[in-house]
Amino acid sequence: MKNLLVLSHVLPFPEFSGQQQRVKNTLKALKHLFRVTFVTVGKQNEVSKIEAQMSDYSDKVICLPSKYNKNNISKLLHRGIGSVKSYRTALKLSNYVIGELEFAPDRISSVLADNKYDCALFEYFHAFKSVEIFRKKNIPCVLDMHNVLWQAYANRQNESFYFSKWWRKKQLQKYTAAEEAAWNQFDGIIAINKEEYEYVKQTVKSDIKVFYAPMGIDLTAWKFDWTFQENPPRIGYYGGLGSRHNQQSALNCYENIMPCVWRNFPDAELWIIGSHPPKNLSKLAEQDSRIVVTGFVDDIKSLLQTMSVVVCPWKGIYGFRSRLIEVMALGIPLVTTFDAVYGMDLQNEQGILLGESDSDLAEKVLKLLSDKKYSEHQSRLARLEIEKRYSFENTYNKLISELDVWLESFN
Repeated sequence: MKNLLVLSHVLPFPEFSGQQQRVKNTLKALKHLFRVTFVTVGKQNEVSKIEAQMSDYSDKVICLPSKYNKNNISKLLHRGIGSVKSYRTALKLSNYVIGELEFAPDRISSVLADNKYDCALFEYFHAFKSVEIFRKKNIPCVLDMHNVLWQAYANRQNESFYFSKWWRKKQLQKYTAAEEAAWNQFDGIIAINKEEYEYVKQTVKSDIKVFYAPMGIDLTAWKFDWTFQENPPRIGYYGGLGSRHNQQSALNCYENIMPCVWRNFPDAELWIIGSHPPKNLSKLAEQDSRIVVTGFVDDIKSLLQTMSVVVCPWKGIYGFRSRLIEVMALGIPLVTTFDAVYGMDLQNEQGILLGESDSDLAEKVLKLLSDKKYSEHQSRLARLEIEKRYSFENTYNKLISELDVWLESFN
């Protein structure tokens, strides 16, 4: 078996985010063909706990004490330095913390020592400067992008009103150039959706191998068991509510989609499902008994299966909506935007209904609520689409097999 080193500031638990799920599933697939050493960072008093928890996911764990979180003074100092660098370079604080503190080349060099590895896998591009350490030892480096981060950056820029349009555009150009330059430091890159795969292939040097590996799902854990819910109908929004983008999407459901639904189904309920809901969303439930804001849900699958339809008015063409895959795997009828499925190979009315505007989405929700047979048909199609495109075997296991073959030819 080959030895593979994983560099990740993201842990595979507690699986609240798509990031954590991707790291977990990647590690699960890797263990079939590789001996895995996982390198991460943690607060000094959490290092032993993290190493113990990680023992289930990798063969060896190295948890470096965090320089950023060493103490309050260190955190304040580095936040200041990082903010200055962010202003100058347009990169984020996390780029500085991960790339220049936690996974700085000198720290990674000490981790390598005399250990022999066949490959290094980086989660996110932030630590790209450490690639040179591996190159000197003829160890190929692969980047799992997670998504094209400048596209997410652009979306946040559009939501900001603190700087002029000219300044935001200039910062976006600088961030984009920095990210694309970082890609070119790696020997291989993993893209998360088809459109990003094509974009990266056209952007990086021709000798860089580009893999395609979307967010897959363990279908044995997400069983198909949905029945039509009509007394009362339940419309669900599902996503982590610590994100400002998701907060706005949930609010959009309430303000622009549900009024149309309520005109036709006055007793329909809106369920806002996700951890860390802000006060303005929680207050909606106090004002209207038809609205439920769940907060964190321990058994998310059982709750989702009680939804008549899930709606996601997502805006922005980047990344991968793993929540959509989970909903479809359970067979729950799903209404979302063309933006949300960008690069995901999902087609309208093949287990998912797509719309451009809020009024489009509302009409499709009504169509599902009004036609039980149509909803049940879309439910079956949804499960079939996930089985065909996004099973664990067709995503993570496929990636790891391709990586193994590529490393043979690389050496």
